[in-house]
Amino acid sequence: MKKLHFPLAVLALGLVLSANTCSDKKSAKDGAAIGSAQGKWVLLSLDGAEVNMPEGVETPYISIDSTGENLVGFGGCNRMFGTVKIWGDSISFPGLASTRMYCVETQQVENSFLEALNTAHTYALKGDQLVLSGDRERAVLRREK
Repeated sequence: MKKLHFPLAVLALGLVLSANTCSDKKSAKDGAAIGSAQGKWVLLSLDGAEVNMPEGVETPYISIDSTGENLVGFGGCNRMFGTVKIWGDSISFPGLASTRMYCVETQQVENSFLEALNTAHTYALKGDQLVLSGDRERAVLRREK
């Protein structure tokens, strides 16, 4: 009878350890959401106000890679980079970082854009627009083709 306990214990341990890996897999719905959020998104408005950059300054944007997990972008003065987490209609940008130059003409736009990304909790895709919301609509971006 003792010979049977050891194989059963090993089997039970294997089941317990493998059960944790099942929770890390994305659902089909999350995979579709990530796929539709990939690409370059150019900033149109912040907190309901249209974004207008000075002549010769690139419009802020984010670009989500093909895995749907990493982003790079431009805030109006600095390059940004980090990760994106998408599940259902929820979104977050953990570990978002940027270079740290100061640009008098565009700093307010950049600060507001970074704040909008850091406080976004949900998103909606409306045609070619990505709407990021927290406690209110924070940013609207347009997919660049």
